[in-house]
Amino acid sequence: MKRLAAVAVVLVALLGCGLGVSDYDEAIMDGLSNLNLNDPEDALKDFERAIEIDPNRAGGYLGKANALNILGRYEEAIDFYNRAIAIDPKLANAYVNRAIAYSHLGRYKEAISDYEKGLELDPKIDDPPGLLKRLFSNEPNREKGIRKHLEYLKQQVAAGHG
Repeated sequence: MKRLAAVAVVLVALLGCGLGVSDYDEAIMDGLSNLNLNDPEDALKDFERAIEIDPNRAGGYLGKANALNILGRYEEAIDFYNRAIAIDPKLANAYVNRAIAYSHLGRYKEAISDYEKGLELDPKIDDPPGLLKRLFSNEPNREKGIRKHLEYLKQQVAAGHG
């Protein structure tokens, strides 16, 4: 509990007061906030702003891809996941989220490959409760989420689909 309080204090100090937050980081935080508020259209604008501020960082491309994915614009999302991965090949979230887009398009083999790469890069990525639990947990949840969907996709490919 003390660690949780310490993390909260640091986050409030850094984010709440605006100390040390660049325009790029602010655009990313605005985009994440809009995604959390179920407003992917505004999030898309925020992430485009981040890309405009610094096109050499992966976060803007990843955020834009996530907003496009939510909007059902899967092919466009894949393009922006590709851009994020080109900048940061170890970005597990980009692989996992690109897998979701591939899955929606029925491209199961590519989805399987990306899920496996994402899990290889970050075995805890499949821990659905979120950031705070992941900060203090040493065990990923292997019974739900990505691993479960990965097995489903493998069954679909084995059955001759996708």
